[in-house]
Amino acid sequence: MGIGRKVTAGQRGQQVVLQFTVAGKAEPEALEALGTTPIPETVTVDGVEVPTDVIERSYEPHFRTVAEVESPARKTRLDPIEPGVSVGLAGSVRPSAGTIGAIVFDKADGTPYALSNWHVLNGPEGALDDEIAQPSPHDDNRVRRNRLGVLKRSHLGVAGDCAISTIEDRGFVQEIFELGVAPRELGEPDLDDKVVKSGRTTGVTHGIVRRIAKIDYRGHVGVKTIGCFEIGPDTATPAADAEISKPGDSGALWMFKQANGRPGAVMAGACTSAARTRTTPTNTHWPACRPRCSKNSRSA
Repeated sequence: MGIGRKVTAGQRGQQVVLQFTVAGKAEPEALEALGTTPIPETVTVDGVEVPTDVIERSYEPHFRTVAEVESPARKTRLDPIEPGVSVGLAGSVRPSAGTIGAIVFDKADGTPYALSNWHVLNGPEGALDDEIAQPSPHDDNRVRRNRLGVLKRSHLGVAGDCAISTIEDRGFVQEIFELGVAPRELGEPDLDDKVVKSGRTTGVTHGIVRRIAKIDYRGHVGVKTIGCFEIGPDTATPAADAEISKPGDSGALWMFKQANGRPGAVMAGACTSAARTRTTPTNTHWPACRPRCSKNSRSA
């Protein structure tokens, strides 16, 4: 369930509705045989009739081979490391690639870590203290040479799909690859906010927040409910941005855009993957760590 704009004939309108997500839609006459009933056209909330909409989607982590990237620099060993480039679990039997989203700092002692998704740095095969490589072994199998550190913390649940790695014997910069900005604040996304990200596979792409929801995230770990928001293509940008995220972009930060169209220093969330759709469910929270704040930082 979530709150978003009503979708009619594939187009988002202006009406804000309560959205119900289903794995598959069925005709009204077929619902009884399926042991269910139609979702009502409206739901009464505190005495107010709220319109509803039904969205057909399913979500799952994508542990799969990822396509070649246009920019080789994103999948090479970097020292100092930068957000926006390849990273992955070093000891995985089936190497997959993801993206370093940001350099974050422990709230207790200021220790820097590399932030990405749970399904990039941990996954069903990983455990705390497992080695992490930059770039991912999928991009370069010289794991010993590319060792970044070890998996320090991870979480998959209502707070999001997130994990952090230590940074050992490597330098780092906080500015995101090809965006040139460092995240300074964690923002609160709202419908129609415009965002931009820099990821390992599709590079810099532009999107728009079109739903705030909780989703059932399915895969090798069973069903996990995750608080998130969903990003679709920003139709005001070139058609090339229709594919705003692909496998390998997981972990990349979405940053709010400023009035001049440039990325600001306020982050919205991190890429995950969505099955059977070009949308990108995006996490809103990361426990235990935060960006290093600046007194001069401003919201977009």
